[in-house]
Amino acid sequence: MWRIWLLFDPRRVLVAMTVALVTMVLLLHFIMISGPTYDIDTWAGGPPQPAASAAAP
Repeated sequence: MWRIWLLFDPRRVLVAMTVALVTMVLLLHFIMISGPTYDIDTWAGGPPQPAASAAAP
């Protein structure tokens, strides 16, 4: 295992891994937030209900 670090600079590897992971996390969060399952209206209590006066004739 130690021979791998002779080929690669540990600082560059750690920076590259951090950038890749942060990019992946942000991308996945934006994909999930943009879907209908995790919409803010769903989290805030569901779609708006019609008003009582509008429902009764």
